[in-house]
Amino acid sequence: MMKKWLTIAALALVGWAAPASAQDVDVELTGWPYQVDVVRENLERFTSQSGLSATFNPFPSNEYHTKMVSSFASGTNFDIVYVRDSFLAEWAAAGWIVPLTGLPGVDEYMADLPQGIIDQMSFEGEVYGLPYYSGNSVFVYNDRLMKQAGISSPPKTWNELMQQAQTMKDKGVLASPIVIGLAANENSILRTLEIVSAGFGGRFFNDKLEPVFQEPNSGVRKALAWIADGMKSGLINQASMSQGDGEIDQFVRSGTAAFSLVTDYEMKVLNDSEQSNEAGNIKNALVPGSADATSGTIGYVRLYSITSEADKEQAWKLVQFLGGKDATGVYYVPKRWALEFGLGFSPAPLYKDDDVRNSISGWINPDLLQEQAKYAINRGYRFVPYFSDWEIEAWAGFQEIINGGDADPILEELAENWNELQSEY
Repeated sequence: MMKKWLTIAALALVGWAAPASAQDVDVELTGWPYQVDVVRENLERFTSQSGLSATFNPFPSNEYHTKMVSSFASGTNFDIVYVRDSFLAEWAAAGWIVPLTGLPGVDEYMADLPQGIIDQMSFEGEVYGLPYYSGNSVFVYNDRLMKQAGISSPPKTWNELMQQAQTMKDKGVLASPIVIGLAANENSILRTLEIVSAGFGGRFFNDKLEPVFQEPNSGVRKALAWIADGMKSGLINQASMSQGDGEIDQFVRSGTAAFSLVTDYEMKVLNDSEQSNEAGNIKNALVPGSADATSGTIGYVRLYSITSEADKEQAWKLVQFLGGKDATGVYYVPKRWALEFGLGFSPAPLYKDDDVRNSISGWINPDLLQEQAKYAINRGYRFVPYFSDWEIEAWAGFQEIINGGDADPILEELAENWNELQSEY
């Protein structure tokens, strides 16, 4: 609990002050039920600092979206909600959550975040929350296997990666050193293509949401060709075409893959001696680039948002406490999630925090992690309502190209499909 000597000046440091009276004011929070006891402990700290009482009443994870839509439709009692970035456009467009525009301290919080994460929390140019947890996909390599193959440093480009994989194969270290997610599902092939394409200086759509992946010499074409070559040569493990995130991790943990792309927090498991045979050997490096880009990655974020039914001023106090700074001026809750549970974070001050650095340095390089965030691409196209319809058909098309299919007609058809869906909406 906070000591009673906290002053109004200290509270003002983060843009909120203790209420004028001692009356209880409930702020209701909902989300999915991750570490419920910890969330409630955090809310007790919030109450001790602000004088506001706060409650947390979560919905089951697999029912969260459905139950929240129903709650919004009937007039929700919740003031603050967890939001996945994939829900953001739907909930913001419906007016169920409100932007943070004009609230005290917002600009200061934004200054601590990389642009890629701000983009992930934005809809039509306005920011709708502060991060619950966030981060990026990273490139990982097995340092033990690298040394065994006589390779001294990780690859800086995709072509260099393929050369290093060939060296490993030639020296009998591993026959198929690369494993990446290429399965036809929402957490695999398109995400991988987004990352590799970014490293070739490309993206799927421009700022006007017009398809550019089908254009001659696009970064997406280069990425597809690079992957297809790797599959044909066997340097990319054939299992990549069917394995999900968990299975990809198993290849890295068992030492049967030397190179991969994973979400940053997964490195904690990869370097956990109780869960990984290669603990201590798995390192992160910048995602490879090309002559057209130094690197590229995709970000993820789960955020705290204020509902349209809330008292915005009071709700903002809790959003700040949860996703920003507490009354002592530190990122207390994000730091706790990072230290105790390894959840990803984005605020720049946490990368300089000695406790955080000492904690995560055992399984990831924090400086490279922070640098990687600078290369996160804007994926605003993922938040339009027709994206999921387009994506499902795209998975099979991209797999066909990787397996040797003619890219021209497939990409042209996918571009036409996008334009048709866009016109319908």
